[in-house]
Amino acid sequence: MKRAKITEELAYGSALDRLTGSDRPVVTPEPKPAVPATPVLPKSNMIKLSVFLNREEDAYLENLASTAKFSGGKKLSKTKLIEAMVRAFRKTNLDVRGVNDEQELLNRVSAEVRQ
Repeated sequence: MKRAKITEELAYGSALDRLTGSDRPVVTPEPKPAVPATPVLPKSNMIKLSVFLNREEDAYLENLASTAKFSGGKKLSKTKLIEAMVRAFRKTNLDVRGVNDEQELLNRVSAEVRQ
């Protein structure tokens, strides 16, 4: 909860009002309601997950994040990029049945991306 901020001007009026003895009521501007920029999932639906990446993979995500910022958007966090990638793959028909190694998984993921 935000605390009310009471300044001297709000309490006593402007310097001109104090000098001239004006009886005008001081009008305070109404605060604008805060609007979240992106929809935020409730914390209860989120879990913390550790992901291990090599330097090249980390650099790739950093590059994507910076590209978004320097092309007129906001810098994206690596977490948000990974979340978006997972959401995108949920919409595909990625078949992981019978995958025996990392290379086979990579081949299937690459094939799904190309479609």
